[in-house]
Amino acid sequence: MAAEPRDFFLFLGATDSESATTRLRASGAIYRKKMLNSRPDNWRKIVDLVVSPQNRGTLVTLTSGDYDSIHDPNYQVVAQDLLDGLAKIPHVIFVHEAVFLTPEQRKAAEGGHIDRSTLVDITPRFDDEDYFGMSREDFFGEVPDELRQHVNTMFRERGLNVVPYRTNVERSIMANSFLEDNERHLLFRFYVPSGRLYARESETLLGLFRDWLGQTGRTRIRQEGYSTNAGQVFEFFSTEGEPSGGVTSYFQDFSEFLDNCVTFPEVAINQLIVTGLDESAAARTVSRFGTLAKRLTLDLKQRREERSLSLKHQFENLLMETGGLHGDELDAVIDTLLPPPTVSGVTLPARTVGLGPGGTLEATAGQPAVVNINPQFINEVAGSVVQNVQGTVNLGPQAHELLEVIAKFGGTSQVQLESAVYELEDDGARAEDRIVARGRLKSFLAGLGNRGLGIGLDILQKYVEHKVGVS
Repeated sequence: MAAEPRDFFLFLGATDSESATTRLRASGAIYRKKMLNSRPDNWRKIVDLVVSPQNRGTLVTLTSGDYDSIHDPNYQVVAQDLLDGLAKIPHVIFVHEAVFLTPEQRKAAEGGHIDRSTLVDITPRFDDEDYFGMSREDFFGEVPDELRQHVNTMFRERGLNVVPYRTNVERSIMANSFLEDNERHLLFRFYVPSGRLYARESETLLGLFRDWLGQTGRTRIRQEGYSTNAGQVFEFFSTEGEPSGGVTSYFQDFSEFLDNCVTFPEVAINQLIVTGLDESAAARTVSRFGTLAKRLTLDLKQRREERSLSLKHQFENLLMETGGLHGDELDAVIDTLLPPPTVSGVTLPARTVGLGPGGTLEATAGQPAVVNINPQFINEVAGSVVQNVQGTVNLGPQAHELLEVIAKFGGTSQVQLESAVYELEDDGARAEDRIVARGRLKSFLAGLGNRGLGIGLDILQKYVEHKVGVS
């Protein structure tokens, strides 16, 4: 009788560092390795491995030669199949900066500008002087801009997880982080700054969510994470991999259940009975969740009132200097800017607020609140309130600028990219998490540059490079 096929991790190219393979062997996991400097028929075998149901995750390192192959007409079909296959599974693609970034982007992040006092100390280091006496371009091969643009565009169109790296040590750290997350079935991770409005309530809500998963017999999910002086990292892992329909569907079901516990308890009871709970246990559970939901709603209301009063006091001096609003008008402005205290929305980012035509205050969730008022005052109030709500008051101007760029261009990765900024800013965050965050942000910024969006990317890229240095 044939043995059942075993799950495996797949390494493509020179990604199988000793630390990565040792980690897998120690945990009993198996891995396979294939090289991309081969003929198209071998690439077809690689595609079969990538799309195999037993493939738990693929780690890829691409060279300038691999870029040539992807662009080569002889590899065109199989290269597209490979990238399409990667897009459907957990993966990470490492590309050295000399290949992935344009010369201008590399110059913007030159290591010579780095303030070493701000770096995470990782040894051994490997810098431009260590390329066996050659320049970085000679060592990795000069990549024509047209080729780089073509291949990077293929990555971007498929939403692939491409991370530029500078050193082998850096790549190894990020590879180990990927393996750990996938071995432990990470569902999601995000960072909440300690000063963010509703931060404490977010923790309470996530605790309720975890309890609800256990009560309803859903996929066994455990909550982990850690706290620093600047914020808290929330992590959710599953013992059985990604649930059917994704975590989003669980959140939607939980939100509906919590609402029913307060407004339609009999409906909530029936929802639990369907999962196998007896009627008396279901009634007790609904009563407990209903009480906790009401408590949470009250906490949210009071937290918002406290923050509103604090902001009003903060602007009293500004009123005297700019001739701004006061009394009910000021209350109305702050009320418009502060997110409403809804139980299901406490973990969402703050609304985007800006100054519209004619000095109109605009918020994404409502109509203009104030018209024809002092723009200086409104800009000061809007900026202060948004920073206060997001918990970013202590961030520097470049970090704020980067968050604004992410809000505008981050798309479905916005929350993940915002978390990366907070982790870079937090000296107490795990070193490996900060390195992964930096790689993620560098990839995002490089992608914007490749799309012709010249929005101060040189400054932003220097900021990302200097926050965590591995060079």
